[in-house]
Amino acid sequence: MASLLLLFVATLWSGALQAESARIQDALSDVLPQAVVEAPSRPLLWRVQHPDRPEPVYLFGALHFGDDSFFPLPDKVLDAYRDSDLLAVELDVSQVGPDRMHATLARMGRYPSGVQLSERIAPALWEQLSQASRRLGLQTESIVHLRPWLAALQLVNLQVARSDYRAGQGVDRYFLNLARGDKPVEPLETLEQQLSLFAGMTEVEQSAFLEHTLEDLEATGPQLRRMARAWREGDRSDLESVILGAFDREDHFSRTLYQRVFKTRNEAMASAVESYLSAQQRVFLVVGIGHLIGPDGLVDNLRQAGYRIEQL
Repeated sequence: MASLLLLFVATLWSGALQAESARIQDALSDVLPQAVVEAPSRPLLWRVQHPDRPEPVYLFGALHFGDDSFFPLPDKVLDAYRDSDLLAVELDVSQVGPDRMHATLARMGRYPSGVQLSERIAPALWEQLSQASRRLGLQTESIVHLRPWLAALQLVNLQVARSDYRAGQGVDRYFLNLARGDKPVEPLETLEQQLSLFAGMTEVEQSAFLEHTLEDLEATGPQLRRMARAWREGDRSDLESVILGAFDREDHFSRTLYQRVFKTRNEAMASAVESYLSAQQRVFLVVGIGHLIGPDGLVDNLRQAGYRIEQL
């Protein structure tokens, strides 16, 4: 679950968290398998139009990580980008520098001076966390003052660093680089909004989040590979299974987290799309693929609202 959240909250690939991952990645570079270049990707893309206006909004589902097999993107995707006057993204990570990231993480993800994580979670959970941290090359001193949600995401970030996938090859990063000097970029969310998805959890919820993370940490690599394959092949059914299925648990915490990370944000994104259509703006919208699929995703949401939607 935590690895999926990292993939759908792009912020946390930047700045302070990735610095430690890069150090460990350098040490692992000689033993990591090289990415295999596969057949050209066929990712999901939709065109949305107002019933009475011709200007479209394109919905493109991204993963916030990638490898060489993601590229080159299909002509239909690049043509849709070129047909648009504006690039809309979840967060313009190119505008979030390391200093701002570090300061914001410190403010939202660390305990006040004198308070330690080991004092706020169960002893058994702290021991599990310490063991996992050491296995990933993270010194205990680096996490002792972190709140549980940030400690959990730090572990996942380091686990992902052992995979073939890189944030620098994420599809949203690709389009942000492409748009530089070419067309305006509009973020739908702020850094603080994204981090508050985690920082807004109660301490009980944060402990549950950390516990789930530790239980599922070893499955991160296989899960990423499955998700990457489904994205490349445009396999909507499997994407829904691996992404949305992770939250299909019979417990209050999973339902609450799904509501926060997907349903509430999807509603805000759908409102933004409706505004673009009403203003007759031609927009290429890149968001995590999990926001487009499923019964609460943008595609079904906008179709039910009466907009014309065509999968390209």
